Formats: sequence, C-alpha cells, structure tokens
Amino acid sequence: MFLQRVISSLGIVLVLGAGMFLGGWVWLGLITLVAVGAIKEYADMLADKGYKLPLPLLMGLTFLMIALQSYNIGIISELGLLIAFISMIVWLVTTQDVFANFAFGFVGYMMIAWTLSFLLCLESMGEGWRLTLLAFLIVWATDAGAYCVGMLFGRHKMAPVISPKKSWEGAVGGVLCCLLVVIVYNELVLDYTWRFVLAAALICSVFGQIGDLLESWLKRWAGVKDSGSLIPGHGGLMDRFDSMMLVAPLLYYLLIIYHSINIYF
Repeated sequence: MFLQRVISSLGIVLVLGAGMFLGGWVWLGLITLVAVGAIKEYADMLADKGYKLPLPLLMGLTFLMIALQSYNIGIISELGLLIAFISMIVWLVTTQDVFANFAFGFVGYMMIAWTLSFLLCLESMGEGWRLTLLAFLIVWATDAGAYCVGMLFGRHKMAPVISPKKSWEGAVGGVLCCLLVVIVYNELVLDYTWRFVLAAALICSVFGQIGDLLESWLKRWAGVKDSGSLIPGHGGLMDRFDSMMLVAPLLYYLLIIYHSINIYF
C-alpha cells in the first residue's frame, strides 16, 4: 500500500506539474477533468444517502464556471455563481424535485466547481505557473508536515469523530512546514514581502486543513472510506483536492488584496 501511494503521488505530481508548466488549454482541460470528476464523486456519495442530484446539470455548470474563470475578469466568478443558482432554481421548480437535492447540489457546486476554478485564475495572474505551484506547495507541505509530525509526536486528537488520525501536534507541524517551504520558494522563485508570504501561507495552511476535515466529515456522514477509487492508494479526486478547495480561492483573493489596494506590509 505504501509503495502504491508513493507511485501514485509521483504520478499526480508529474501530471499536475506538466499541466502547470504547459498552461493554457492543457491546464484548462486538466482542471476541467478534475472538477467534473470530483462533482461525479460528490453526487455518488450523496446517492448513497438517498439524494439524487441533477448530475448532468451540475457537470454542465461546472464546464461553464471553468470557462468563465479562465478569463479571470473582475466579478466573472460571481456571474458564474448567479447563472448556476438561477439554473438550479429553474430545475427545481420545473421538476418539482425535493428541496434537499437542490440544496446539496448547489453547495457541492460551490464547494468543488467554484473553488477549484480559482486554479485557473492563479495561472492567469501574470506569474504563469509560479502562483499555481505556490498553491500546491502550500497544500503538499502542510500535508507532509502534518503527517510526519503527527506520526512522531501526535498525542492530542484534533477531531476524533471525524478523522481519528489527525492531531493538534500534526496540524501545527503542517503549518510550520508550510511556512518554511513557502519562505524558501518565495526567495527562489517569487518576490513578495516576507510578511505577506508568511501571512498568506499561515491563513491558507490553516484553512486547507479545515477543508480536509470538511471532506472527512462528508465521507463519515456518507458512510464511505474514500470519495472514489480513481487514484490507487489515495482514493478519489475529492480526497486529493479537498484542501485546495479552500486554498485556491483564499490565495487568489489574498493576492488580489495585496496587488489592488497596495498593502505592502
């Protein structure tokens, strides 16, 4: 199992790395596949609980959100959310389906399609692959630090009901590892002030772990071990991108604040 996880992890890094460096339509297509696949996993988990989401509609709206966000123009993400909300309402009133399917469907759309679409916004901010890689480094460094520190020193459970293996010591270790990696990356590749880099890394690392816990809670509620079985040793796409669902939009908006209102602290 460990060897399988390592091989799968290397494959994930290679595929994402190639997509980031090539950018453009390649990155657009890759993120589209990830978002659509994650939406499918989400709908399948809800189906196990008796909720039937309008999957074709959600997939179509996911394609639309990804297409809109690829332009990274002002309030275009809000336009995508408004179109999705109106479309879901029209679907609800015309089919007279149960409201829970509408609610779970729209929440899933926001949680997956809307948040992951910010990986395209990061790619189009002028730094190319550098800011996108920053988002992944935040997630990967936090995960690695939390795992290693938690295994060695974890004593106090953080959320024993939701995720029994996670500890407060691991969470702190994940944040510290993230800060170290991001500082080095900023010195070598980027050129932001160290205060901003530390603040952004701290916020994104903490909320990335919250995103991980959210997906763990969803799986626990749905009664499944993994969101899917696409990635050997890792589970599904949601399992691999749960932290990114909060990190990508948070990092994007922190960068917008940094650049647009001249907060150079």
